[in-house]
Amino acid sequence: MKQNFVFLTFLLLGISTAVAQENIPDVHLTSDIVAARRTEIILPKVNGYTCYKADFHTHTMFSDADLTPKQRIREAWFDGLDIVCLSDHLEYRRQEQMLLNALAPYNADGKPHTYRPAKIEGATNTHTTRITCDYDAVFDEAKAFVERSLLPIMLVKGIEMSREPMNYGHFSALFVKDISAIYDPDIKQAMRNVRAQGGLVIHNHPAYRRTTTDKSKQQQEIYDEGLIDGVEIVNDLTFYPKMIRRAVEEDLIMLGASDIHRTTYEIYGSQGFYRTMTFILAKEFSEKAIREALEKRRTIAYSGNQLMGEERLLADFFNAAVDCRILGHEAKRGLTFYKLSNESSIVFRIAYNSAIYELKPFQTVTIGYKNDGTKGEEPTLTIENMWHIDYQHPNIKVQIDK
Repeated sequence: MKQNFVFLTFLLLGISTAVAQENIPDVHLTSDIVAARRTEIILPKVNGYTCYKADFHTHTMFSDADLTPKQRIREAWFDGLDIVCLSDHLEYRRQEQMLLNALAPYNADGKPHTYRPAKIEGATNTHTTRITCDYDAVFDEAKAFVERSLLPIMLVKGIEMSREPMNYGHFSALFVKDISAIYDPDIKQAMRNVRAQGGLVIHNHPAYRRTTTDKSKQQQEIYDEGLIDGVEIVNDLTFYPKMIRRAVEEDLIMLGASDIHRTTYEIYGSQGFYRTMTFILAKEFSEKAIREALEKRRTIAYSGNQLMGEERLLADFFNAAVDCRILGHEAKRGLTFYKLSNESSIVFRIAYNSAIYELKPFQTVTIGYKNDGTKGEEPTLTIENMWHIDYQHPNIKVQIDK
């Protein structure tokens, strides 16, 4: 009750300015609807676990994106997320160049500061061998904002490590403790530094600026050393089907992430679907429980009204989200009629007998299913907007709800 009260207080803060203006003579409000509204994404409980919505790959003005950390966190909350990570680029900060030009800060010798990206493999000697941005301070300020504003969102501490994409690629470090202690020109050593802090390493957008998602020689060495914990099977609106098999065979976490640099409204606002994210099936809303769920690989990626992951989890998610009831039987044609009611915010495209049934959120469809005449037979349906290993749609045996 107390938490609900304080969050309501946060929402009402947006009204205070309008109320103050209303008390000024000759001032009239054009609208009395001023409270901000969060998009609620309703997901089912699956096998006793709560589905939390997370985006572990976002950027702010402290690297190469447009929003401040506070704006990115607000955006995540109002987009319906429960968990967000501000994973700025560790080695380069494009926006810093603009800020240095605008603010014209000077050193003791009277000369202006210059932008210095970090030295990496193959870079010239003009690059610095250390990080000149205090990302730990950035996180601390973002964390303080979350606590100050009473937003019930989990902020995960992380960073993105970037290298030449054809041979190495980009990797996120999640759940780290000291960002300043991560950097090393050798990407493998940087990953070891992440591991030493108890962090997770995620292989981001594996086809970025490459012609294949197959591992390069350098990437194979990284994987062989056991430095990778997970892989993005979808980044923004780009799906990497082969990564599901890699994740299954190598016991990797499967993630979907927005990699957002602009505003999410620009990318997803008018498209008819939510931002790209990961559904995490966890015991409770705590960092320990979220970590446990990730390490046990209880995740489903969401992007563009598509769901990607392991077949068993997709089937369990569908059966938890959809209530199936028998309406009746038609013996002459050998049909059983089922009522499928979607109790979630997710669209399901059901394929059966050359027809597509689009089961929208909180709506119901009726399907005539041909069987052997056995009363109560559970139908098997193909879900066309779900994907598992080798670019396949799952054939799900639908549970009958009593």
